[in-house]
Amino acid sequence: MSDYNDRASFRNIDTLPLRDVSIDHIDLERVAAHITRATERGRYAGTADPIAYLLAQHYVVAEEGLMLATPAAVLCFGRKPQEIFPRAVVDLVHYRGLDSISYEVVHIEKGVGGTVFDQIARIENYLWANTHHGMTLDSESSARVELHEYPREVIRELGVNMVAHRDYENVMTAARVLLFRNRIEWSNPGGLPEGITIENILKEQASRNPGIIEILYQSGYVEAVGQGIDTVLAVLARASMAPAQFHDSGTSFRATVHGRPLDFFSENDIFARLNERQRRLVAFIRSRGETTPTEIATLFGDTVSERTIQRDLQELVQGGLMSVTGGRRGRGRRYYVREDVG
Repeated sequence: MSDYNDRASFRNIDTLPLRDVSIDHIDLERVAAHITRATERGRYAGTADPIAYLLAQHYVVAEEGLMLATPAAVLCFGRKPQEIFPRAVVDLVHYRGLDSISYEVVHIEKGVGGTVFDQIARIENYLWANTHHGMTLDSESSARVELHEYPREVIRELGVNMVAHRDYENVMTAARVLLFRNRIEWSNPGGLPEGITIENILKEQASRNPGIIEILYQSGYVEAVGQGIDTVLAVLARASMAPAQFHDSGTSFRATVHGRPLDFFSENDIFARLNERQRRLVAFIRSRGETTPTEIATLFGDTVSERTIQRDLQELVQGGLMSVTGGRRGRGRRYYVREDVG
């Protein structure tokens, strides 16, 4: 089909020509629409001719009288990308509970395909439509404001990150998005790029697919300086939610975000009655499963007194959002968010 795997040693493999995959596989109308939008956004200034654009950007390569498409062109503008890359798909699974149990599957879509833009849109739309939304009260002005189980920016950023950085050479497995009752997991074939670790992911930059990244930048989906993960963490912090958790196994990379407890969306509007500290406490404890008083103290450092934290915890327990086990002051004391409220 192509010499894609034969040339895997090249860093910019997504802009190398695919043998026997001609420009006929590219939807030029889609390319033209992309050029128009990118120009309007001020993210591209060049020819408006689709073929000239593809050649200039190295998304199509002229070789021996042929115009050969590249992986970036096929995955972003292809008529049927999965004819060339059958495993360049996303498996979407929605579970009723907290674990990957077959009889708790609410919805499953195997092999969400199309271009990377089609996949981003489908995943984002499903997650947004099948998570909880409501209203709450601003603690200062008492004005009603929208409340979402997950910020939409987070859903989009992690979906974009998944398709932009996945290892498209890996033909053994698809990317996966798993929606549970209390969290969403985005899982990608291929670990982090060489030189990138969980510890330095916010400071270092490396792209497995620079051609795809450039197209996504022109489309307004990513920034040129790699701010996707920074944005996710900032949005979650601003919403008083637990930070995203990342895991790199070497063969896959997973991002996990815990949503707001479902009781926040009840008719009693419990979330509207929580103060900012209590919201942070719920998010912090929920992301860890269970937490000790010592671990909780590290959340606020010296900015909040122990007495204030204990009062907030007591109100959360009395309000039914959390439970506590162990003695009153013993080392066995543990706090955890009740599973029956999300």
